[in-house]
Amino acid sequence: MLADLRALPRAFWVLVIGVFINRFGSFVYPFLTILLSRRGLPLSDVAMVIAGYGTGGLISAVAGGWFADRFGRRNTIVAGTLANAAAVMTLYYAPNLPSLVLLTLCAGVFAGFYQPAAGALVADLIPEERRLAAYAVLRQSANAGFAFGTAAGGFLVSHSAFWLFAGDAITTASYGFIALMLLPHGLRHSSKQARWGEAIARLRSDAGFWALFASQFLCALVFSQFASSYALEITGRHIHFGHLQPEQVFGALIGWNGMLVMLLELPITRITQRFHPRRVMCIGYLLIGLGFASNGFTSTLLGLVIGMTVFTIGEMLSMPMVSTWVAYLAPESMRGRYMGALSTSWNGAGMIGPLIGLSLFGFHPMALWLTCGVWGALSAAIMARSGEKAAEQEEPEAIRLEAVDT
Repeated sequence: MLADLRALPRAFWVLVIGVFINRFGSFVYPFLTILLSRRGLPLSDVAMVIAGYGTGGLISAVAGGWFADRFGRRNTIVAGTLANAAAVMTLYYAPNLPSLVLLTLCAGVFAGFYQPAAGALVADLIPEERRLAAYAVLRQSANAGFAFGTAAGGFLVSHSAFWLFAGDAITTASYGFIALMLLPHGLRHSSKQARWGEAIARLRSDAGFWALFASQFLCALVFSQFASSYALEITGRHIHFGHLQPEQVFGALIGWNGMLVMLLELPITRITQRFHPRRVMCIGYLLIGLGFASNGFTSTLLGLVIGMTVFTIGEMLSMPMVSTWVAYLAPESMRGRYMGALSTSWNGAGMIGPLIGLSLFGFHPMALWLTCGVWGALSAAIMARSGEKAAEQEEPEAIRLEAVDT
């Protein structure tokens, strides 16, 4: 594993550092539901604001993927991060519901714009046999940043909402300046090569991509509860741990998720790379659903920690494989657009997931947590069925070899 990591190029490690800084400062989104609830907004209004973030990402992910293919990965990251920083800082001053929805939508647009470029740049920089390890490292960096950042955000939200927004804006802008100064452009293509028509025709007939898309959408519905219903569940139970307030307990649970990823994902990846990606993803999706379903059956902090641990194991099994799989499926000239198209599954779920989740939560929390279990099971079933269809034709030998040799 150490030999694989040492072989990764310098530009990749610059990207890793930039992603860590960016994710460390992702203070606002996880705590936005808590902040809006403190203002006295009803759940329906809170859901509308949170959904604006996913809607914005859905709008921009495809455009960001095209921009990354046409004008380079670095330019896309710089433009998106600086604009996102401005939107997040302005959001702090939003005086009413329409402005909250509009600015959250803008923040989602700019955040979704630059995310496909990072995944495409990894595929540009790293040879196929080392991509699984590279994507695992990038995810580890993102989750480590999120773990430490959310824990810090739990204290900020209790003392200073201003610095919650300012810290998010500063770290996001820092990522943009790091990209501007130190990252390569990555692959860029002519306007003819970067047209969406050819990519749409290719995507339309790519059954493997659409199976992955559907599974990721259902899985992302579970993830979308983090910043909405899950935050209300934890704070609503009024759980204290030592001197920690409920908001800080919520931050600590999210931090536990990131800490587990940081410590265990690379060793787990070294084991799972011996198996076919689809099978690993199926198990991961099941555990993701099971982890959140367990929230309905426990009333203790220990039970919540166990549920989060099961969820995180599922995340560590499935998510690195997803990035490797879509990089394999995408032609070199379409990597940004494939990444952008897949991002719409997450952003679409981010748009409707909070609306569904908060509606179910308002009806009865158990209804939501059981539904999360169903979403995880359906994700696994779709990938399993996709594998059966592939086996009837031909298993992708390149992926099997990559899984063994990485």
